[in-house]
Amino acid sequence: MNSTSSSNESPGLVCSDGNPDHVTGRAHMLRALSEELVGPAVKGPEIDLDAVITGQFPENFRRDGPYLQKGSGEEILCVEPPALRYGIGVLFPWGTTQESDGKDDSPAEPTLETTLATLNPLTTGAEQQSALTSHAQDSIRKIEGRNLSGSGEPQDDDYDLSSANMRRPNSMALSFLAKLSANDVMIVRATGGRYEQVKIPVDKNRQTTWWRRYAISIEVRFSGTRLLNNVKAARITAETVEASGLGPIDLHVEAFCRPTRDDGQRLITVCLINRTTAGRGIHGRSIFQSAFEVTFESVTGAHFLPYPKPVRKRLDDEEQSLEMLYRDFETFAIGHGGGADWEKLSATQTATKVRAVSLPAIETPSITPAVTRMDGTELEVQMAPLAGLVPDNDGAASLQEIVDSYANWISEREADVPRLGAEHSVAAQRHIEQCKNCLKRMHKGLAFLREDETAALAFRWANEAILAQQLRSSRIARSVDIQNGRIVFDSPYRDVDLSIPSSGRGKWRPFQIAFLLMSLRSAVISDDDKRETIDLIWFPTGGGKTEAYFGLAAFSAFYRRLSDPNDIGVHVLMRYTLRLLTAQQFQRASGLICAMEAIRRREEDRLKSEPFSIGIWLGGETTPNSRSEARSIARQLQRGDDYVINKLLVTKCPWCSAQLGPIKSKSRNAPKAVGYHDNGVTISLRCSDDRCVFHGGLPIFVIDEDIYERKPTLIIGTVDKFAMLAWRPGARALFGLDDEGTRVASPPGLIIQDELHLISGPLGSMTGLYESVIEELCTDGRSGEVVKPKIVCSTATIRRFRQQARALFGREDTALFPPPGLTVADSFFSSYAKNEDGSLSRGRIFVGVYAPALGSIQTAEVRTLTALLQAPCALPDKARDPWWTVLIFLNSLREIGTAATLFQSDIPDRLKVLRKRLGIDFKEIRRLYEIMELTSRLRSDDVPKAIEALEIVAEGRPKAGKYPVDACLASNIIEVGVDIDRLSLLVIVGQPKSTSQYIQVAGRVGRRPFERPGFVVTIFGPNNARDRSHYEKFRSYHERLYAQVEPTSVTPYSLPVLDRALHAVMASYIRQTCNQDLANSPRPVPEKELAELRSLLRKRVNIVDSQEIDTLDEKFGDRLREWRKWQRTEWRTSRVDGDVGLLTPAGSYLPAEDWEFTWPTPLSMRNVDAECATEITREYLTSDDIEKEEPDVE
Repeated sequence: MNSTSSSNESPGLVCSDGNPDHVTGRAHMLRALSEELVGPAVKGPEIDLDAVITGQFPENFRRDGPYLQKGSGEEILCVEPPALRYGIGVLFPWGTTQESDGKDDSPAEPTLETTLATLNPLTTGAEQQSALTSHAQDSIRKIEGRNLSGSGEPQDDDYDLSSANMRRPNSMALSFLAKLSANDVMIVRATGGRYEQVKIPVDKNRQTTWWRRYAISIEVRFSGTRLLNNVKAARITAETVEASGLGPIDLHVEAFCRPTRDDGQRLITVCLINRTTAGRGIHGRSIFQSAFEVTFESVTGAHFLPYPKPVRKRLDDEEQSLEMLYRDFETFAIGHGGGADWEKLSATQTATKVRAVSLPAIETPSITPAVTRMDGTELEVQMAPLAGLVPDNDGAASLQEIVDSYANWISEREADVPRLGAEHSVAAQRHIEQCKNCLKRMHKGLAFLREDETAALAFRWANEAILAQQLRSSRIARSVDIQNGRIVFDSPYRDVDLSIPSSGRGKWRPFQIAFLLMSLRSAVISDDDKRETIDLIWFPTGGGKTEAYFGLAAFSAFYRRLSDPNDIGVHVLMRYTLRLLTAQQFQRASGLICAMEAIRRREEDRLKSEPFSIGIWLGGETTPNSRSEARSIARQLQRGDDYVINKLLVTKCPWCSAQLGPIKSKSRNAPKAVGYHDNGVTISLRCSDDRCVFHGGLPIFVIDEDIYERKPTLIIGTVDKFAMLAWRPGARALFGLDDEGTRVASPPGLIIQDELHLISGPLGSMTGLYESVIEELCTDGRSGEVVKPKIVCSTATIRRFRQQARALFGREDTALFPPPGLTVADSFFSSYAKNEDGSLSRGRIFVGVYAPALGSIQTAEVRTLTALLQAPCALPDKARDPWWTVLIFLNSLREIGTAATLFQSDIPDRLKVLRKRLGIDFKEIRRLYEIMELTSRLRSDDVPKAIEALEIVAEGRPKAGKYPVDACLASNIIEVGVDIDRLSLLVIVGQPKSTSQYIQVAGRVGRRPFERPGFVVTIFGPNNARDRSHYEKFRSYHERLYAQVEPTSVTPYSLPVLDRALHAVMASYIRQTCNQDLANSPRPVPEKELAELRSLLRKRVNIVDSQEIDTLDEKFGDRLREWRKWQRTEWRTSRVDGDVGLLTPAGSYLPAEDWEFTWPTPLSMRNVDAECATEITREYLTSDDIEKEEPDVE
């Protein structure tokens, strides 16, 4: 990181409280990006260009500039010709193709490739150094090494097509719907710049080429009479044209007018066209910084109307809701080859001006979970009083205030319904009814706490546990060293006083506590009327959904233990889809469990002796399947073996933050790992600080065998792991079943599914099929009544959630929380954040980069990243941090490999060009130290290290080996779980495949908008039609971003899914619910049990998709006949002795003839590639055979 470029705080970059003004810093970043891609870059002193042409140079003359023209202040390009310098907002001469580059008024004009070589022949040794340090080169080599290994996510085939022979843009246009009269005039004002070549003498024998800018403008007027005087589509010519500065440019403004059903309305497309012929070149005949705006000169109030939408006869309930919620966000123009913008008339559905822009930018509102009282103060619910830690205050009043405030808000919204009009009345009434239902459940939950002593006590302890977890998890890790055989820490052990308020912690957000009140009764009372209702928390990224369901998990676990202290076992299944998120949430949940266990030890007379505990249930690549493997890993870590993957995961005590696992000790003979205790049977995790209450052992289990034996209270895992039910009969212990399949304890009573939107497509369909068995395993029928588990889900983006939940879980009812209000801006529990004056607070700025003039998305990537990397160097040191690390999201691993290559050469070279052009010293150029990757290809123990590296602050001169990350190349692994407050800058290369993914990725930056707002730049592929469409509708798309989320597809009983996994579900059911004989061998065929499963599946299909009942019956019958016919004695095919079992891991190799008697069975719910094996045989053709073969006949 550079520490040059002035350490003094610049004016305008410091807030009144002395902290850096990052809003001004973001404006600087946007300006730098615009100057690099669009122009003009108004930098440097003014010089008399005419004098310089004659050899009269000013003092301290720099051949490379930067300079401005004296008098006009217009830009002078000293380093690159304009068509190489700028890539956005360029209208080229008519008929120009990509291969026209380099042809211009001078045959010796430099190309981009030769620019560096010719900039300055007297380059010093220091200036020849690369902007890429050796440390960064090592980082890039690691990334490229992973590319060669081919590991990780599947590759993407969505290539950006070559544009070598494509015509370059010579026009931009805007379409809109106008309401006008014959007396009105439509005015089009276009602006831009052109550049003229000038020769500057360097010495007697040499000249260099500069380019001087001339501002151009054109104003064109179209009369209302001519616009309205057509009965069919027609081209309308302008009546008056005023232009200046055009020079040799032949610039046209044309209008195409189409009538509508309303005589006073016209659908108009205005085009700005460069009809100049290319001639000898393009630099002096192109228009740069192209833009135009359309207004009306009117005495009758001519204006722009919302752009027409496709006519649909009937909208479903969700579409009606979206139309109502986003009724204030209409589209007033569509761009063609450019973005569209407009100025809307306040409180109306009309606009007064529309604009065609080259670099569209929009700031989206921030969502706040805060609820404000009438007097302007925030409504807060403190945890300490609810936990019984504040004398004479049990916190009940704050709960009642939440409920009462919500009731008042609903009444106010209900009064607003008549004003919405008939088109929205049905949706509005439905929303009000949903809000009332939510309020009713909150009242019911509040009464439950008042009337049920067990619930009140469980609620009190749950609040204490969440409070302790919040306060303790915020502390940084206490590093360990071993000195003279003793463990020492870099900071002392400190306990936490829960009664003392902590800044920003120890408070429930209103939506969190409201969700808890709404759902707590149905989570613990088996006959509650909402027990089988799926409660779905919908809240934007970073809102605090995790704490909400953590609170419910703690409450329900305490309630179960208080109700029956002997009913021990797994109570909560918490499932995720990505291992990064799972591992991160495991750390947070471990802190919660430690807090609950500390309470249990204190209250052992009521909670008895069985500890509260947590287990992480992941694949063998992340955690050990066996104790022997875990012990081997621990021994290798103790020796300090660098190559071993730390699958024991826990690297910090959740209670006191003492370091666990591998350590860096100065003592040569000291152990290289602490806290992993081998007791001769397994590895137990112990805090390394003997003053910690968990020094004797942490209630955390990471080994599959330990989890099956200890049956922890809470299990965190990925949905993929549940595919192992067909392979691991011992997993039945997690569901309260003994070896004979008899229920001996309650099954998990609470299932929490995070990030529901990610369980879609093939993964969702597979999950939905397995879910039939999982729910059955979690169903308790011992009392004579069927008690199903409570299911809670959360998401930040989703459409058609009811259909998806029904397909996944077979439940008829799903309740969204918080239910929407009458506008997207306010649902009581979430609203658009506003300033004291009522204006919207700062949010994320989204910028669209579409640069067809640059020819490829890679070139646009280089230009964009170079500008964003260099720009923070011009900021004061304390203002740089939000913008120093650029997070780069790429849609495939192939693109990550390409980006790594760009960082190796193109970007450092471009930084040198930028240095010349900006006229800065070599020491002020951005030096790149840390280029990192964050993808699924990382080792499981490298992921936390990567997250930790991203948290290093860029301020002052960095310590060696502790460089802040310059650029992080990331894949879809960052969609969830990367919660790093310092990150504010994101570049998305290519529009992501779904809006849901786009929202989740963008949510990684700007998570503290009031302090450091986010800045998101999306680079669109110039030859990708979908990308171009998003660019042309940039503002429309972002104003209705959540409404653009695509519906998810889940089809668990379709034929492809049944083909792939129905037999796995059959095996899972038998191996988990039947006696040991059947768990160990599939013979004899368990006819009775399979008939029960068939009946269970048929009931579920009738709920999900009754049309698939025949498909299920047919496929189930096929599998049953195969089971009977094959008479396999083993469940699993053995690679050791070659015995073919009923199940063989999908994708593994078997001789072709053996596949006729076994089922390929998934080990995961995702797609797997088959293994291939070569076979040497004696069946080959001799040369004589080849000669005898007859030729092919057409």
